[in-house]
Amino acid sequence: MIYMVDHIYANPDTEPEWHSWYAGYLRELINLPGYLSAQRFKAIGVTPSRYLSIYTIASTDVVDSPAYKNNGGGGHRSVRFHASYNLWTRNLFEGIERAPAVGNDQRVLVFDAASPNRKLPTEHQPLWLKSVPKRMVGYAQQMTTPYRALIVLDASAIAGAADFGDGFLYEPIIPMLTPQ
Repeated sequence: MIYMVDHIYANPDTEPEWHSWYAGYLRELINLPGYLSAQRFKAIGVTPSRYLSIYTIASTDVVDSPAYKNNGGGGHRSVRFHASYNLWTRNLFEGIERAPAVGNDQRVLVFDAASPNRKLPTEHQPLWLKSVPKRMVGYAQQMTTPYRALIVLDASAIAGAADFGDGFLYEPIIPMLTPQ
């Protein structure tokens, strides 16, 4: 099960503080029961800044667990940053068991789609994820797309001005985290 959180962060003055907070939060979150991996990304060439966090979780129950809710799940620990979010969505997906680890020399290309039959502007084979409708306790899980495609690419293979249409190309901010 894959859990993704998308952010567009629009306040450059508080962005460094938000990153610092998020880094500490991820270190706590990855050690909660049911969290198997976490990695954070920044979209390349996008203003205001766009971010993606990809988690592997054991099941949909993880996001409703007392451990998750008591550790800030649902955003109550990040309230001071909410005014700077132009976008904040959460989606659960099935289709792959574990999120791919993306190295510093790689990028991940992300497309949303109405179906997995969508023609993508790349010859690379995507990993197709299907959205799982679930209302998470305490807040609505938006289910912003029925399907999402992920394509992990070597950074050196991407043309400097590649046009991916409505897709976003992300670079890793941190290496993949796993429970200690």
